Amino acid sequence: MLIGISGLLACAGTQSGEIETKTDATRITPHRIKDIAGIEWHLTSMKIENESIPLIKDTETTFSCDENGKVAGVASLNRYFGSFSLKEDGEIILSKAFGMTRMACPPELMAQEAKFMQALPHTSRIYLKNEKLGLISTDNSTVLEFIEK
Repeated sequence: MLIGISGLLACAGTQSGEIETKTDATRITPHRIKDIAGIEWHLTSMKIENESIPLIKDTETTFSCDENGKVAGVASLNRYFGSFSLKEDGEIILSKAFGMTRMACPPELMAQEAKFMQALPHTSRIYLKNEKLGLISTDNSTVLEFIEK
């Protein structure tokens, strides 16, 4: 019974579609950054403070980085750009303030952009599993999951 409870606790908080960081996901470190650099990753799911945030249909939110510490993408409509540093243990430190274009869009897109841009700097690890990229906070309460298109 103790083993069964331990198994349930280990899976707690994991929802379908999320990258499971406790098992076979690969943590991206400075030595592995080339595995994800130069690829445009497309957001497929977003969880913020343990709440799943539905994505608006037919919108694109992207993330890409390079080996020199630059990050850029599209946050539903507007482009964003910034920087990051990656420690040897895989901890990522993203810009607290990103540069961003300022095109107007419908309120629901603005809200989705705002949530993504608030969540992004709160992530602290990057994982790669089965061609899915996950940016995840230390406590797993914020998870941004992407696929390559």
